[in-house]
Order: sequence, then C-alpha cells, then structure tokens
Amino acid sequence: MHIEAIYDQGRLEFQSSITLKHQRFRVRVEIPDQEIIDAPTPGLPTPAADVTTESASDADGKRLLGEIRDILGPLSKARAPASTADDKEALSDAIAGKYGL
Repeated sequence: MHIEAIYDQGRLEFQSSITLKHQRFRVRVEIPDQEIIDAPTPGLPTPAADVTTESASDADGKRLLGEIRDILGPLSKARAPASTADDKEALSDAIAGKYGL
C-alpha cells in the first residue's frame, strides 16, 4: 500500500487517517533527492573512512575512549596479548567451572 505522509522533525504525519494492526513494523520511505544534504555515493568511501590523517572524528573517538577509561578506572587496564589457544583454554575452564566438569 502506498500512503502519503509529511516528514516533520523526525516524525511522519500521514495525510489520511489509517488504523494499523501493529505498533512496530518495517516500512520503506522514499525521500526526494533534493531534500537530502550531502548524500553519500554508494560504494565510495566517506571522508571519515580516510585513515591516513587524523580527522575530527578520530579526535572525538580518542576523547570518548579516554572518558570510558576514566569511568572504568582500574578495570580499564589492557589485558596481556592472548593467542587463540589461550582464549580456547579460558573458555574451556569457564565451561568446566560452570558445569562442574
């Protein structure tokens, strides 16, 4: 079914009255190209994906990581590098401990 709606600050307002069966479901929305600012071209990397220089998003990421580490305090320390075998052993130990094996 196609129905007209107006987008208003994050909300879609239907132009005619309609009663829906469910409160939440997937819909498809068609937005006119002239209403989109800086639409990314499919298949092309975005400027934020450029890892050769530190961008504002990189600085924001580092700042956010610092804030998370501050919140975690001593729990934020990095663990020693582990191999796949170490991870498998830790998993086996955890399962054995839980199920008494």
